[in-house]
Amino acid sequence: MNRRALAALLALWPGFALAGQNPGAVSAAVRQAAQMVAPPDATLTLGPVTGAAYMQACTAPLAVSMSGVAPYEQAAVHCPTPGWTLYVAVTVAQSEDVVVTAHPVAAGQSLAAGDLTVRREPVQLFAGRQVFADPAQLVGSSVMMSLAAGMVITQDTVQAPLVIKAGQTVTVQVISGGVVLSVNAVAQQPGRIGDTILLTNPSSGRRFSAEVTAQGPVVQLQ
Repeated sequence: MNRRALAALLALWPGFALAGQNPGAVSAAVRQAAQMVAPPDATLTLGPVTGAAYMQACTAPLAVSMSGVAPYEQAAVHCPTPGWTLYVAVTVAQSEDVVVTAHPVAAGQSLAAGDLTVRREPVQLFAGRQVFADPAQLVGSSVMMSLAAGMVITQDTVQAPLVIKAGQTVTVQVISGGVVLSVNAVAQQPGRIGDTILLTNPSSGRRFSAEVTAQGPVVQLQ
């Protein structure tokens, strides 16, 4: 029975009353279901459950299903007998240790250890974006935009450090099956780890491409 039908019934028969569902029981059922899917250290906040008082008291155990993506989820509370469903909003407040700026940082600046610190922040500040837990992961990276002090650093705000400069002579590993050869070459482009750059063999003048790795440029021959 919905709220409008119940109000009409009470208007026709003022002395008639139905035993309403206990809102506390609904809250307890929702909280128990939310805790089963939420991280252990999360804080749960439930939306209003006063609508339960307008439902007939459930004569069977309540069933709760959760939907949505943290930090905002929705609980559907199902009563099989007499048969009703109540929807309750649930906010999952989770915190995580992440790297933030220790002071204002200008766009284009290369990050040093003193520019970074770790602080516990609500996950909703950076939900869906990659963050960093260790300042060492960011040392040498360049900032793509100006950041105020205390800003959470996400992957889309920094560039990995350049490990190869244009014109630099580097050692390239050429791998063919189980054979590994090392040759010197001149980088024609700057490169970060994961980039593919163009190099020149100074002896032959031949140009070729190589992938930049943590161990240096690598060419994989089939």
